[in-house]
Amino acid sequence: MSRLDYKRGKFNSDYETDKILGALSGWQVVDGDWCDYYRFDPYHSEIHDVYDEPAGNGLIYFPPFRIQTLHITHVEGANEDSEYGFYYNDDAELIVAFDKLLQAGMDYADIMTGNYLKDRIVYDRKVFRVQQMSIRGQIQRRDIIVSISTTQCKPDELVMDTQFAQWAPGGAYTTNGPVTQIGGGTQ
Repeated sequence: MSRLDYKRGKFNSDYETDKILGALSGWQVVDGDWCDYYRFDPYHSEIHDVYDEPAGNGLIYFPPFRIQTLHITHVEGANEDSEYGFYYNDDAELIVAFDKLLQAGMDYADIMTGNYLKDRIVYDRKVFRVQQMSIRGQIQRRDIIVSISTTQCKPDELVMDTQFAQWAPGGAYTTNGPVTQIGGGTQ
């Protein structure tokens, strides 16, 4: 614990932050969960100028990173009656140590500017769209924990996402194959 007066000793905020992230990493590997995180690649994607929808080759994503999480809450959506029939949508809330997002190629600026809104997460054999990221824990402005809110992408929304074609209409779900693992452990 840091000293309460103005003097600085061994236990400063850098030391404490490193120890906390180390402990979180150990917990994630043993008791945590994981997901596959796909960062959007704007340079290789084709988006229609007027309609802002995928065109040509569609949306392209960087290879996935397997991110170790502290906890994932997957909420199965209830059936809602609409004019086109029943509709349901799942949501997922991920709690992740900040250093795991850094290892996946994201930084603080990406979180603050919303540069994640076209990213995708695959969890529990479903594709989710990232809706919001929030910093949930800090020590003297050093981020520790991040919350990621997601909602399920329906098959008709994935038609032009070539990497998620197996979830689109007519595609059958198969395993994605090997992914780059972040955070240790094997899955």
